Amino acid sequence: MKLNLTEDRSLKEAVIDITYNMFDRRIQKIVDTINMGNVKLEGVLKDKQYYLVSHDVCYFESVDGRSFIYTESDVYESKEKLYELEEKLKGTSFVKINKQTLLNMDYLASVAPMENYRLEASLKNEEKLIISRHYMREVKRYLNI
Repeated sequence: MKLNLTEDRSLKEAVIDITYNMFDRRIQKIVDTINMGNVKLEGVLKDKQYYLVSHDVCYFESVDGRSFIYTESDVYESKEKLYELEEKLKGTSFVKINKQTLLNMDYLASVAPMENYRLEASLKNEEKLIISRHYMREVKRYLNI
């Protein structure tokens, strides 16, 4: 198998082309891995139902038993519980950073140490979230540190 990677900064989103002589299990595994990152989600905003793709979500937060979906521009309410979303997004770029929050690590800009062995996560949209020490191991594993 040969792999070609090309950077094109003029693209708005990544394009993946797969060329094969025979569709086999290896190709299917690659396709499944790529599709896993695009989980479909339902959210409600102003009494309207919206269908979102997981890569557009910055993070999920649970407040008073209700789950919310945060994108760069809007906040949607989800009918799913945080633990259901966590299970649905297993194997993607989402990592639980505290009891109430699942963060899309693709939106993480930086981390800074805080008191009590916690970290402050700065997102690309300039929001800040707290990474509790209990969930720090998963964050470090994702970042390979």
